[in-house]
Amino acid sequence: MRKIGLLRFTCFFLFVFFLFTVGMTVSAEDKKELLEGQTVNINTATAEEFVKNVPLIDEEMAERIVEYREENGEFQVLEELLQVEGFTRKMLRNLKPFLMLEGLGGDECTC
Repeated sequence: MRKIGLLRFTCFFLFVFFLFTVGMTVSAEDKKELLEGQTVNINTATAEEFVKNVPLIDEEMAERIVEYREENGEFQVLEELLQVEGFTRKMLRNLKPFLMLEGLGGDECTC
């Protein structure tokens, strides 16, 4: 009886390990694809462009960013994204490579 239990546990452990390993491989490929994506101008991007090109930005957050921009005008600095409900400093740090700021007389900044 104990051998059957140990065998089941071992099979389950190997199955979970296999799923984890496959998941890590897919994630690495997805990250590579994301890093090859385009930067998004936070002053002109649509909600769809945010979702498509910026990791961690879901539809709800994208809508909040666009709504904030429509109500308050163009973003002056990337840090102004922190005024958007739910946008955190950690998100800003992680997403800076995907964001740029253009407007303000045509100047461009990926600060």
